[in-house]
Amino acid sequence: MSENISKEYRMLIDKKNNIEKEMKFLPKGYISKKNIKGNMQYYLQRREGTRIVSSYINKDEVEDISSKIEKRKQNSKELQLIYKRIIDLEHAAKLINKDLLCLLMLYKLSSRMDNISKSDKEKCSSFGKAMNAIEGIEISKETNDAINSWKQGEISFLNVFENTLKRYGFPVEA
Repeated sequence: MSENISKEYRMLIDKKNNIEKEMKFLPKGYISKKNIKGNMQYYLQRREGTRIVSSYINKDEVEDISSKIEKRKQNSKELQLIYKRIIDLEHAAKLINKDLLCLLMLYKLSSRMDNISKSDKEKCSSFGKAMNAIEGIEISKETNDAINSWKQGEISFLNVFENTLKRYGFPVEA
């Protein structure tokens, strides 16, 4: 049962991350039509803070933007279902086995790290190295090599995280 929960949880987290990544490139708002001097004009309207901002849309782009707005709405609805199911699985894991819940949280926290840009990966690793230097803890060669492999996209951040935790004796399996 723990394996099924873990498998479904990972699938949902990956799906959530992919949808959120896709939504960054989909327009927010709605399309309004205005009749100006007998010509139909189209505008993408969206909220920015308390203001409504309008952007002109060429007639050729209306259908494409409209389908992207619809896709965003569908993704939003799907995300809400995914969020609810993730919470349900976390509650189930908490009841079944606290170690399973820890494993799920480990995956949840590390999964987004693989979706950041190469420059952000570099910043993250530099920050980690700076924190270690402040604390007087030197990074091990294995961890440094793993982080470099992660920055190149060769391995997942979860892989780096789990192996580092194992190396220092922390349990990472339910």
